[in-house]
Amino acid sequence: MIKTKIIDNWLGEDLVDYLNHHFLFNLPHFYGHKSNYDDKSSFYVTPLNIDDALNKFLFYKLEKTLDKNLNLNKMYLNIQHQNMDGSFHVDTSTDNNVYMTCIYMVTNTLKDGGAFEIKNEDIIPFVQNRLIIFDANKLHRGLSPNKNEVRITLAFKIKE
Repeated sequence: MIKTKIIDNWLGEDLVDYLNHHFLFNLPHFYGHKSNYDDKSSFYVTPLNIDDALNKFLFYKLEKTLDKNLNLNKMYLNIQHQNMDGSFHVDTSTDNNVYMTCIYMVTNTLKDGGAFEIKNEDIIPFVQNRLIIFDANKLHRGLSPNKNEVRITLAFKIKE
């Protein structure tokens, strides 16, 4: 089992600013994503192309940070506004081989709420430029902002 790890100030300031603006304003956000299929609450999602140069760079940076050769299953953005809490879930792929999830906290507009919770383990406050690495089989969820703000996280799903 992977021990949960938090890395603050993961990326350089210019890249942090660029990603905040790019993910917030330049990419489409698709409504209707749910943590679990039977959830009543939905939020926005943006699937990302893992072969895009920017996304390849971010994955390269992740591999360097963890000092491991990894296999990326998928990357996407979760976009939540007020009252769009996720529900507890585990991250598995259709072939059940996702073993690690990394969540990068993108937006700088979030001042209240938006924490990341691992059930029976930790509630991690939302802090821009924070990377959280955890076992994909742990129940977890993203909480929505408490105010009229937007919470964007970048998810990396890593497989064995």
